[in-house]
Amino acid sequence: MKAVVITGPGNLEIVEKPVPKPAAGEILVKIKYCGICGSDLHAFETGFLDPATTIGHEFSGIIEEIGKDCAGWSKGDPVTGNNIISCGSCSACTSSRDNLCREVRRLGITDHGTMAEYAVFPAKDLVKLSKQAPLEQLVLTEPLSVALHAVNKVNVNPSDRILIIGAGTIGLTLLALLKQRGIKNVIIFETNPERQAIATKLGASAILNPGQKNPDREISTLTGNQGVNLVFECAGLPETIQEACSRAEAGGKAVILSICYQPVELNFLSLVTQEIDIISAFGKRGSEFRAAAKLIADGLIDLSPLITGVIPLEEVAEAFHHPSGSSIKTLIQF
Repeated sequence: MKAVVITGPGNLEIVEKPVPKPAAGEILVKIKYCGICGSDLHAFETGFLDPATTIGHEFSGIIEEIGKDCAGWSKGDPVTGNNIISCGSCSACTSSRDNLCREVRRLGITDHGTMAEYAVFPAKDLVKLSKQAPLEQLVLTEPLSVALHAVNKVNVNPSDRILIIGAGTIGLTLLALLKQRGIKNVIIFETNPERQAIATKLGASAILNPGQKNPDREISTLTGNQGVNLVFECAGLPETIQEACSRAEAGGKAVILSICYQPVELNFLSLVTQEIDIISAFGKRGSEFRAAAKLIADGLIDLSPLITGVIPLEEVAEAFHHPSGSSIKTLIQF
C-alpha cells in the first residue's frame, strides 16, 4: 500500500508498505479521505517524527477486515475513529478524562497514522457510521470534537457574548458548534479574508480584523457596551493568548484550546482584579469524539464550507511544500 512519511525537516515521501493485519480487538480500515492538519505541517517543518511512521490522523473510511473479538462490526461499514488511543486503566481514564491518559498513543505520531491506503485501529476507538454519512465532512470529526471539549468546559448560554480569536479549522468548527447550540452573539477575530468569508457562511454575528479596526470600540458597539463574557483562543500565538486573557469582561472566562510552543507573558494584576477565569482545554475525550461524529453524520452541523480542497495522493507533496494561507481543510482522497 502507499503511505506518507516525513523523512526529515521539509522532506516528505510516498512509500510502499505492506498492508497491516488486524490483531485481536483491531479492525483494518480502507481509508477514503484523510485531512491535512496543522500538526502534520508542523511535523513536516520540524522533522521530529520517526521517518518510518505513517503520518495523518483525521480520516474516514470503510472496514476492510475484522480481527478476532470484534463483535458488532461488518466489512463495508463506514467508520471514522479517534486518533487518541487511551489505555483505559490509568487514573485519568478511569475518571473519564481519557484525553489526559498517561499511556496515550497518538495516530501519526507514536503509532502509524491514516495518510495511507489502509490503517489498523482498536475497535474501541472506531465510530460506526450510516451508509449515508458524509465521509468528506466526517474527516472533520477530530477538530469538531476538540471544539466540543472546549465548550463542555464552560457553561455556554444563549445569552453569552462570545469572541473567538482565530478562524482556522478549530475556530470555525467551534463557531459552527456554537451556532448549532443557538448562540447568537459570536464575534470572530480574523485577518485572512478567505477565512472571514467562511466564518460569515457559518453565521458569525460579526467579523473583525483587529489590525484594521479599533477592537475595543467595535466590541463595545456590537455588545451594547457590555463587552464579551467568554473568549475562545484558537490561534496559538503568545499575543493572541494575551489578547484572550485581556479581552474578557470582569468576571468573564478565557478558554485556551490552541497549542502554543512559546512562553506567554500575562498581566496577572488585571486578571486577579477583574476575576478573569483562564480555562485550558486539551484535545477531547472519547465520548466527545463519538458525539461530534454523530452531529456530523446526522446532519446537525454542516462543515462542508471548511473543505477548501480535495486532492489525490500524488499531489500531497505539493500541498505540504506550498500550503495555502487561505486553505482551511485539504483532504487527500484515496
